Amino acid sequence: MPTLSHLCHKTRITAIALAMSLISPVAISQTLEQAVARSLESHPQIREAFARYKAREQSIDQSKAGYYPTLDATAGVGQEWTDSPGTRRDTSTDDEVDLTRRELGLSLRQMLFDGFRTQHEVARTQNEATAEQWGLIATAEDKALEVSRIYLDVLVAEEIVILAEKNLDNHQEIYDAIEESNQGGFAKASDLSQVTGRLARANANLMSARNNLADARSAFMKVVGIAPEDLHLPSPDAAMLPQSLDTTLDMALDNHPRLQSAQADIAAANAARDGSRAAYLPTINVEVDANWNENIGGEDGAGPPDVGGENNNIQAMVRMRYNLFNGGADRARERQTAYQTIEAREVNEMTHRQVVEGATLAWNARTYLEQQRDFMRQHVEAATDTRDAYREEFRLNARTLLDVLDSQNELFETRREYLSKEADERYAQYRILNATGQLLASLRIDTPASWDTASLYSEGSE
Repeated sequence: MPTLSHLCHKTRITAIALAMSLISPVAISQTLEQAVARSLESHPQIREAFARYKAREQSIDQSKAGYYPTLDATAGVGQEWTDSPGTRRDTSTDDEVDLTRRELGLSLRQMLFDGFRTQHEVARTQNEATAEQWGLIATAEDKALEVSRIYLDVLVAEEIVILAEKNLDNHQEIYDAIEESNQGGFAKASDLSQVTGRLARANANLMSARNNLADARSAFMKVVGIAPEDLHLPSPDAAMLPQSLDTTLDMALDNHPRLQSAQADIAAANAARDGSRAAYLPTINVEVDANWNENIGGEDGAGPPDVGGENNNIQAMVRMRYNLFNGGADRARERQTAYQTIEAREVNEMTHRQVVEGATLAWNARTYLEQQRDFMRQHVEAATDTRDAYREEFRLNARTLLDVLDSQNELFETRREYLSKEADERYAQYRILNATGQLLASLRIDTPASWDTASLYSEGSE
């Protein structure tokens, strides 16, 4: 099984760079790598997954406690009323003796053999912690993908606002020219009304673009924790992108953290099933008990020195206990863990299918979006030429004003769609990196040292 260190290599984001991005609520400049690092450090979903992983990790030490001895101390003081043959034979007292009873005891237990219950319990907790560890990495990978999407959304929204502003300026230019012609008696009133309506639409488009930008910035703030400022268009690491669908699927099945987590869950379920069979075997313990008692059974500690009321004993025993019948609970427990093993295997199978589907969808999206992008670029170029030609022809009275306005709106819509498709194509590449479990590595982001417990792997493999 690959360790978490395989996910983190090459160039690192330095701690100084990250600290600089956290000095104020609004950063001066943010790369995608910085935004992802900031989100992984501060997002509640990541912290929740980390806390869940660390809680599982603590269960390992709990299970290992079965290898160590237990030591218990008891102490007590109270009244004892005794009426026994011994007190009745004592002619110096009444039949009933009332004494202050005092007890002090120590008990030591050391397990020698428990049917391998502790060994299997340690293996179960180690694999459960490993599953949560991979779950944490999977959550971080998905969060990095989410940040990538939102980061691109902000960039696209900013560019669309610029396009909308230019579109409005072009409409305003046409409006001013038509209004001047109308005042000079050279343009019809219908032309002015047409361009007035289209100008209003251009204003509405700008308001919509600004609203979308505000929404994108709000989403960025929610996921990253700081406002987006001076974002830079990111470029996925082309060297880490697979070159075929088959390679993509192979990498996904080998590296995806969700699959690693599901496989660790299967190992944990198998260990639990093996541990349930310990009930069919005897347990052997070393037991040492020491007791120091006074005034027990009506014997007064203040009695004659050669007799006294002290009752002290120390015993050391090796004891075997073998349960013969407990109502069928052991058999039911074994069947329960067997079904849990089946459940874990089916979860792994479902995860396998989801990983294959995700990798295939990401590959298909990249393939077809690349083709769409090329066609959209041709569309933008053609729409630009058409707009320019219509303007010239309008000046020569070969085109109507409506033709010019339609060409201007088509160019705006085409450019906006091209920006979206270009961002979608770039995002599809990040989806492939996420599907193959290497998005964080491609962004050169080291996971915190507290996420990595290499001892889990060495201990779990023993």
